[in-house]
Amino acid sequence: MRSALAAGAAGIVVAGLAAGSPAHAAEPGRERAVQEAPLLDSGSAAGKKFRSTGRLVGGDGTTCTATVIHSSARPDPAQQALILSNGHCVSDTMKTNEVVADRAAPEGWTFTPAYFHDNTAEQKTFSVDRVVYATMKGIDVSVLRLSATYGDLAKLGVTPRTPAAHRPAPGARLQAAHAPSDGVEEGKRFLRLSECAVTGTGVALHEYTWLWRDFVRTDCRGISGGSSGGAVTTADGTEIVGMLNTVSTPGYLGCGLGRPCEGSASGLVVPADDTVYVTPVDAVASCLDGARLQLGRPGCRLDRGEQAEVTSSGQQTQSTTPQGPARWDAHVTPLDGRRHAYVAFKSGPFGVTDCTRREGYSRPQKLPSKGLDFTELLPKQDNLYVLCAAGGPDATAQGAAWAKSFAYPSYAYARVDNTPPTAAPQVDVQRFDDESGSSTYWVRPVYAPFEITSYKVKYGPKATTHCADPDAYRYFLGVPASLKVSEGPWTYCAIGYDNADNPTPPKAVDLP
Repeated sequence: MRSALAAGAAGIVVAGLAAGSPAHAAEPGRERAVQEAPLLDSGSAAGKKFRSTGRLVGGDGTTCTATVIHSSARPDPAQQALILSNGHCVSDTMKTNEVVADRAAPEGWTFTPAYFHDNTAEQKTFSVDRVVYATMKGIDVSVLRLSATYGDLAKLGVTPRTPAAHRPAPGARLQAAHAPSDGVEEGKRFLRLSECAVTGTGVALHEYTWLWRDFVRTDCRGISGGSSGGAVTTADGTEIVGMLNTVSTPGYLGCGLGRPCEGSASGLVVPADDTVYVTPVDAVASCLDGARLQLGRPGCRLDRGEQAEVTSSGQQTQSTTPQGPARWDAHVTPLDGRRHAYVAFKSGPFGVTDCTRREGYSRPQKLPSKGLDFTELLPKQDNLYVLCAAGGPDATAQGAAWAKSFAYPSYAYARVDNTPPTAAPQVDVQRFDDESGSSTYWVRPVYAPFEITSYKVKYGPKATTHCADPDAYRYFLGVPASLKVSEGPWTYCAIGYDNADNPTPPKAVDLP
């Protein structure tokens, strides 16, 4: 049989234990209420406006939402149709500066428009045959081509949307049509309608390895996995002004995957739980010409992916390390030896530093074919910093080639963090009693992503184990300590660390 110790002053968290997997502490007395957006009826006024939106199924069965688009409401019926969604719906492992253009879509990708709960018998699924464009560099967008034509879709009552050439204004009311799947009962994963408002514009957003700018913050609700790429329109549903992009997932702390944070001069800003961000679509509108996305079209603002390549670890570090002051660890290589014979840099706090403005860039330096390392000192103050790199043909930093390069630079980032975790260490304890009367504790620390992401622990007899003594601590590798009750009392010590190796005070747990 198994009995669990109750939580008390010692900071013990009672939770189910599965060896080798992290345990997550739940806040006592707190349950998250899942607020589902209402399902859209196909015959409703709103449903008729959103027939062009539906379910996108990509690699490995990934589900998103997408919308049929065209530069006008009267496309050539014989042309293959385009759909609009997020870049991460093409691949959620896209790199910081990656741009994909004009590639065959993997086999098995499909799109089902007019994806309502009450019209399943008439739904028709079409294959996706080409990735026209996809990126997560500065924006999170993809344009895909269907095997079906606009004429095929018209037979289903599906007419394309025209992306707006403007962005939502502060305070504007919005509608969002999306098909969430995570946390939604099977059989109910169809188009839903959220009504919401803009709570912030021009937001610089950092999530995982991606840096986005000019995003829109909203109070949309009912958003979860599968909603990505959902059409965001004006309040009357007539004009598509954005796409659902990401949400600040409850149950986690700090910044990380599923926990986007906003850039500012004073440091990363952690948004409230369930804050939803929207990708504007005006850049797509600037490049759309009928049923074609023309990256070379005058005025097109989408990045062509023609910049010098920059790679870095995306480090999180204290300002002083065992090797000395923290430094950038970026490496720059030319994409084209003639166009990128030189490179210029500038850096600063993310959200404040505009990489697309020429002001503040260094004097261009020679960029060899093998590339060069950028290892300048990082600032000492806590913040997320962005490194901007622009390649050019000469040392002048003048002329059309340089102007184009400054408009579409490459990025690297590094986070300086000297602040200890805001969460206190917690420990999960289980007691097992076997039929012979022998009892054993299983003990392990509880992670608190993204504030506590690793631990050092030690344990031993209570009389000789002192948690304040730094000796004998070792990294916790996922295996619980197994302590015989008959050999106690025991003391278990845990020190939590964040991704920059800032420690918490030690936590002592006494086991009788």
